[in-house]
Amino acid sequence: MPEQTLIEQLAAVLNVEIIPPMDGSEAQGMHKALPGYQAVADDAARFIQEHGEILNLDASVLADLTEGLTEVKRLEPADRALEKLHQSVYHQRLRATDRCMEGLYDTTRRIRDFAEAYPEIAEEGKFLLDFMKVFKPGRKKEKSGGGGSEG
Repeated sequence: MPEQTLIEQLAAVLNVEIIPPMDGSEAQGMHKALPGYQAVADDAARFIQEHGEILNLDASVLADLTEGLTEVKRLEPADRALEKLHQSVYHQRLRATDRCMEGLYDTTRRIRDFAEAYPEIAEEGKFLLDFMKVFKPGRKKEKSGGGGSEG
């Protein structure tokens, strides 16, 4: 048996399936969940149990609703765990990127310092100089509006 990938192992731990992404038309054709839909669906299931016969609703309506709610409740813990994990990994990536940017700032400063003595360095490092022109370390200087008092 082939070894499971990390995503397959994670899916097994979380008791979820790995399904192919929906295409745009499939996603567009789905009913959109509104805020509070789950609480309303719970209330509707109780309402259907009580009044489904009077409303002449097929038993499959309640069955579909109940099965859907069961599946939603089963997936919620995995969804919350993955959301927290995603946020943690994203913040780690931000910190790693910040460390990279410090290296880029340092390298750019050194290229500028040595540009006169070593023009070939400045020429080869032009891509980095051009890229870093967009990023200014520190606070942005406020434009003077002319109307405020300086203190």
